[in-house]
Amino acid sequence: MLKPFRLIENLKNFKNPTNYALNSVWPPNRRSAVLILLFIGNRGELRVLLTTRSRKLRSFAGHVSLPGGKADSADETFDMVARREAMEEIGLPLDPIILQDQFNMKIDKVSSELPCYMSRTLLSVKPVVYFLYNQDNDGMKKYINPLNVTNFFGKLNPGETSSIFSIPINDLIHDKLKQHLPKSNNTELTPPEYLSKDSLTKKWGGLKWTVKHFHYPTDNQDDVVWLNQMEDLSASSSDGETIEAIKAVKFRDVWGLTAKMLTDVAMVGNDIEFSDARSLGHEELIHGLRDLGHQFQPEGRSEWELGLINGKPGVTYSDVLPDDFIQILKKHSLSF
Repeated sequence: MLKPFRLIENLKNFKNPTNYALNSVWPPNRRSAVLILLFIGNRGELRVLLTTRSRKLRSFAGHVSLPGGKADSADETFDMVARREAMEEIGLPLDPIILQDQFNMKIDKVSSELPCYMSRTLLSVKPVVYFLYNQDNDGMKKYINPLNVTNFFGKLNPGETSSIFSIPINDLIHDKLKQHLPKSNNTELTPPEYLSKDSLTKKWGGLKWTVKHFHYPTDNQDDVVWLNQMEDLSASSSDGETIEAIKAVKFRDVWGLTAKMLTDVAMVGNDIEFSDARSLGHEELIHGLRDLGHQFQPEGRSEWELGLINGKPGVTYSDVLPDDFIQILKKHSLSF
């Protein structure tokens, strides 16, 4: 199994295989970005920071997600959107001096080369990868020593985020890693922290999509202590749900687009080839919808887009995309 240094180096060296114009795959007024924040856990494993969305939000309330959101203007870059949203949702400082002086941490950009992904609300989501470590860990130490947190910057925005937790990035491809390890090295592969996982096939817009779910215990003793000590704001919900009902939920469901992006990051980091290269991201589909189907227009969502989002019967990609493009889409795996 590859060490964190090699995982991060592979991500740094990765180049987006698609070659579409920016506006074609990250259309203005539909731009969103998320921060994939990696750090070293207690056992020397590479972990990723995740959030649970507030139950008060209009879309995807209570879902597990990555810090992120929509661009405020066409002038914002991928990194600007992801970092601003992370500051607003979890308190990650934008100023590196504050991060160093107040929290003894540094943050390195790893990659913005991962392709764009399409959300169920028809936003184009760009993941950017960063690595968080202690400022006194020089050179290779930052990839070996666990992140030591005596003063955590984490500050939840009750209107957007109810909790923060983390999982090992390699959990998402545990089965693939097991296949690639020689039998003599199987002892190196730590069991995943999830309780169970599912892979479902659903139809959306007349095409088959694979949806993966990874169920993590809410009380995960393998998570880092400084995150386990964070207050879960969902326990003070005021939307009519009882505290007892909230506490009865014993697991967090890492699924859909979040699971898809993290799976791709883990695959790239571990230098595992995709069985279908077109399954990395959704740029081909976004490009097709915008440039061939004339969707993703700046004036707002079309009637067809609203029908697709709301699951209106009979609304399919074939309504707006040419037949030859639909055949291309059917030949490779689509997943959320």
